[in-house]
Amino acid sequence: ARWRSRGIGKDAIMRINVSPVQLVTDGFVETVASIIDEFGLDHGSVCLEITESVVVDDIEATRITLNGLKQAGVRIAIDDFGSGYSALWYLREFPVDEVKLDRFFVATVAGDPRAAAVVSAIIDLAHDLDITVVAEGVEEAATAYWLRDKRCDVAQGYYFGRPVAGDAVPAVIASFRNASH
Repeated sequence: ARWRSRGIGKDAIMRINVSPVQLVTDGFVETVASIIDEFGLDHGSVCLEITESVVVDDIEATRITLNGLKQAGVRIAIDDFGSGYSALWYLREFPVDEVKLDRFFVATVAGDPRAAAVVSAIIDLAHDLDITVVAEGVEEAATAYWLRDKRCDVAQGYYFGRPVAGDAVPAVIASFRNASH
């Protein structure tokens, strides 16, 4: 909220990992909505990330919580998609805005035809369902270009930059803004 008040990162989405315990805790939806309101954040600027294994634990409780979060305007991402519990029906049954492709698949797409076929199919399927695709673990230019050519929506990883402390974020955002002009 402080960065946005200074005109920094207005289009940025804050991504927060959610544990299995949090997801099924009574009052979780209300707590998230309250915190977002307290800090005056645009609800669409917050994306809660859940792993596929979380969904498997208690499908009905997960459905109720995710629907409540969506009604509160929070974005929902399935993190590490394809990492083991992958059930495509989650994409149909739950109010998912994003899938984050597991880095295991992403790291090998430029050199492994089988991995490339899987990732390409997931990107196409997600787009058909109006779901944004985020590729995790992009570490090489060849991977970034391959993902761009396949219309992957967002890529993240060391190829683009290393993690930085919160107080360094405004300068990093400014450098990207200056580089794009």
